[in-house]
Amino acid sequence: MKIFTKNEYSPLRSVIVGSAQKSAWPIDDTAFDHSIDASTYEGTLIRGPLPVHVTEEAEEDLNRLIDILVKERVTVYRPQITQSHWSYSARDILLTVGNRIIECPTQYSSRAREAELYPYLRSAECEWIRAPRPQTKDDPQFDAANVCKFDDKLLYLVSSTGNQAGAEWLQQQVGTDFEVIVWEGVYAFAHIDSTISSLNKDTILVNGSRVTEDTLPQFLQGHKKIWVNDVVARDFYQFPFASKWIGLNILSIDPETVIVDAIQTGVIEQLTEEGFRVIKTPLRHSRTLGGGFHCATLDLERACE
Repeated sequence: MKIFTKNEYSPLRSVIVGSAQKSAWPIDDTAFDHSIDASTYEGTLIRGPLPVHVTEEAEEDLNRLIDILVKERVTVYRPQITQSHWSYSARDILLTVGNRIIECPTQYSSRAREAELYPYLRSAECEWIRAPRPQTKDDPQFDAANVCKFDDKLLYLVSSTGNQAGAEWLQQQVGTDFEVIVWEGVYAFAHIDSTISSLNKDTILVNGSRVTEDTLPQFLQGHKKIWVNDVVARDFYQFPFASKWIGLNILSIDPETVIVDAIQTGVIEQLTEEGFRVIKTPLRHSRTLGGGFHCATLDLERACE
């Protein structure tokens, strides 16, 4: 198995798709509890196993995604589920960058050993780096989904799931192969991939409710920008673990092809007008489980030049 990625859009060769089987919210994770308490939603999330109808519907949608990927000649791997988990979003904990797999210093204790769901990765042709577990709030901490890859640059979102120390530690690990560019004051709650997406070498998809021309990093100022000012709010079961903007969380298969939630008609129209081939498929529990197509996948190999 080859591991190599340096951007979000080169032709996808192999990928991990997460799982909804045995999904359960953790009952003993302090950082998780704090994230739920920070929500502005009036209700609260009930810990423990999710209802069967939720996990079955979510798994049906992931299987549709897998069918699409296979038809696009992408090799698909799945986590090996043996116990309850919340690894629907396979992107969150493992960062593939260059020929490295980095086990990120996530703040979530319940996800600290998530790499065990992917034992086959241990035989991959790559360098494996395991971050130290953060013991205090000042220790390096970030999720892989705090990072967006732009060839020789890694855009790193400082948020509730990623701190400055994490960016500095990441720079040490990637050395001179990549430049880590810190992005602050944009979106404080969690991950980067409902705020900005790299569609090809020159084009980005941007959340117009969070970003302005002035707040874009300097290296992206010259890119073509597709601004999205609103999305369709998906329904959710009991509690929204993601905002409506998870609808902007898309997956690029190659520089011309993207997978988008079928209900996001406005986004689909914008992308189509810009010449992209859009593959539409539903992701009914993206808000319930907190993950769109980018979140629910982990690219292992892209055919980068």
